[in-house]
Amino acid sequence: MNTGIPTHIAIIPDGNRRWASEHGVSPLDGYKQGAEVLRAIMPHAADAGVKYISIWGMSLDNFTKRSISEVAGLLSLFRSEFHNLATSDDIHRRKVKINVFGRWEEKFPKLVKSAIQKAINATSEYTDHHMNFFLAYNGVDEMTQAIQTIIASGVQTVTPEIIKQHLFTKDLPPVDLIIRTGGEPHLSAGFMMWDVTDSQLWFTEKLWPAFTEKDLDEALEEYSKRQRRKGA
Repeated sequence: MNTGIPTHIAIIPDGNRRWASEHGVSPLDGYKQGAEVLRAIMPHAADAGVKYISIWGMSLDNFTKRSISEVAGLLSLFRSEFHNLATSDDIHRRKVKINVFGRWEEKFPKLVKSAIQKAINATSEYTDHHMNFFLAYNGVDEMTQAIQTIIASGVQTVTPEIIKQHLFTKDLPPVDLIIRTGGEPHLSAGFMMWDVTDSQLWFTEKLWPAFTEKDLDEALEEYSKRQRRKGA
């Protein structure tokens, strides 16, 4: 494997609704096109040597502040996409394990949860690659629940290792590279805040539904040229 390839990429796929507006289609059509992009990006990244890909699919704010019709459309899309993931040739040929983090088990309706669980179960034995979805997720919420759990456990001395063990992402390695599309170069709602401490950042003006394998290659090439100092 090329040592210049990041082990773990996290993607903030911004711009679905703006892309839809520019193309005169519904927001849901923007999200559907975004799902098409992800289906192309995942195998391309895996074949390039990336072991972990984390995607922020829906924040807690999205779930509570977007219109009922938009949320319903997203949930329907999640249901169909996770059904597809459970039987995807790309997933099974590359032995990709599906993981889902966030409050989806509390927030999502039964049929959507069933589809997600189906994909998780169908890939549970794989270890070659990991595709991580963050749904009904907020990094501040993740850290808050971790601290609450640690306090409730009666731990007297809190270490970085103990904090990590109580996060949703306790089994994931640190994020090497964050990719954010949409032309707004910032992080949001503490996305994976503990795991992105030393991450490299790569921003693009491209809206997520217009993102391509070539764009991913550009991000990987830029990453390979950077020297990661990790505070040194």
